[in-house]
Amino acid sequence: MLVFLYGSDAYRLKQAGDDIVNRYKTKYPSGMNLFAVNLSESDGMDVLESAIKSSSFFNEHKLIVCKNSFGKKTASELLAGYIKDFGIAGTSDITLISAETLAGKELETKNKELFKLLSGGKNMVKEFEPMQGEKLFEWTRKEFEVRGCSVEPNAVRNLVAMVGNDSWAVVNEIDKLASYKGHPCTNKDDPCSEVTSADIRELVHAKIDMNIFDLIDALGAKNRQRAVELLYRELKTGRDPYYILTMITYQFRNILTVKDLQKRSFSEAEIARKAKLNPFVVKKTVRSPFNMPESLKIYNSLLDIDSGFKAGQINLEDSLFRIIA
Repeated sequence: MLVFLYGSDAYRLKQAGDDIVNRYKTKYPSGMNLFAVNLSESDGMDVLESAIKSSSFFNEHKLIVCKNSFGKKTASELLAGYIKDFGIAGTSDITLISAETLAGKELETKNKELFKLLSGGKNMVKEFEPMQGEKLFEWTRKEFEVRGCSVEPNAVRNLVAMVGNDSWAVVNEIDKLASYKGHPCTNKDDPCSEVTSADIRELVHAKIDMNIFDLIDALGAKNRQRAVELLYRELKTGRDPYYILTMITYQFRNILTVKDLQKRSFSEAEIARKAKLNPFVVKKTVRSPFNMPESLKIYNSLLDIDSGFKAGQINLEDSLFRIIA
């Protein structure tokens, strides 16, 4: 049997692979027939050949986990040969897993024959690409749940908006927030409080998004055509509209904070420390052409859009284009 896991969402891909391995270990606790093979290492193919040809201890099912199957041309060609020669796709006593953190097109370019062998027939095949929208929100909520953690719906959206759809980054922040809140709860008489939007603002540092900086720079320069082009490009590439809204709102909140501290004669280093902002963000924000009244007006408009969207009263994409144009 062949199992092919691939895609650029490395964390969920690892989750899927670990789940298969853990279920195997539960069924076959001896571990004598579980093999981990890294085909990028010099002895990778020797280890794989030995794993395939060796006799199974205790007549247990054999599980072989291969990494970097497409890394080296020679190794990928030999792996394709082994799959065909030993009939692994159709055998019932061996399961071979190939896990690759690359998109399908990239893997097919590296070795078309191996990609076809792994992704064809009755093989178990699953692609893991970065999630967007409600799928991402639901997955994030469940990751909190797995850690025994309750979370406000808006907090989930705010976390995703600040971190993006990098699953590793999201999980790292969830672990930090769960730990802060004392999860998993050990005292049933004193249950842990839920994670709130205020916790997100306090503990999570937003990922610096250069495209959002460029968009706001275009607005500041009164270059609405450029701003509209940048927004259209972000949406066309699959960027979640709520992420864009939250990042723009976050940056205008930064502008208001930084301009206020700047007005009170604080240095950039002091502003970064007081506002808990990345020094690069402070440097960019200090040079923003927006003044306080303009920033406050736009910020309040963004908050209105956010409220209208959550109430189901507006189309978010249309509202983003309107506020820019």
